[in-house]
Amino acid sequence: MAKKTKKAKIRRKSFAAREDLLDRMNKVAKENDLSLYGFVNHIFELALEANKLGVTLRTLIDSRQLLKDARENGYTLGLESLWYEMADLAYDKAKKKSLQSWFDAGVWLAKRYVTGESNDPFEDFKKDLKDFTWNIPELDLNKKADKVSVRIVSPRLPDSYTLLLTSFLEGALETFGYKIKSKEVSRGIICLESAKQ
Repeated sequence: MAKKTKKAKIRRKSFAAREDLLDRMNKVAKENDLSLYGFVNHIFELALEANKLGVTLRTLIDSRQLLKDARENGYTLGLESLWYEMADLAYDKAKKKSLQSWFDAGVWLAKRYVTGESNDPFEDFKKDLKDFTWNIPELDLNKKADKVSVRIVSPRLPDSYTLLLTSFLEGALETFGYKIKSKEVSRGIICLESAKQ
């Protein structure tokens, strides 16, 4: 006859938490057909797993929110090399039309911020642009009084993409009420200085 193995008893420990948070967690647990005990333990397991991966729960939540915001704001994910190749093809075949399309896209996107419910449309645009342009390691948009300077450095950007992105930024800045005063653009480098119109 086989020996019965005893199942290890799981020990429990109590901890203190804010009542309002526990009440809210209990509500979420019930909505998901879980006990508060099971839900809290699941959260602990996820926190430990995130820690093992070297990230915090805040980082995971912020990353998820970033993807959600990108999708809701009309951005799409794609292969960087394919994106650059398509930019090259469009620019080579229809330079003027491509530049105008990117300028118009900058105008359109900036209008979403200007006409939205943002307290500071330019700062929100700046934050989103930095968040959504993962392929650009150095992107600085600085607003001081009536001036905005833009500095972008990315050795991976081909000539065509650099010029198209410049046109996009010019359209956005114009929509925010800025006129380009100086422009230096070369492969992978964009430097713009603008002032209020």
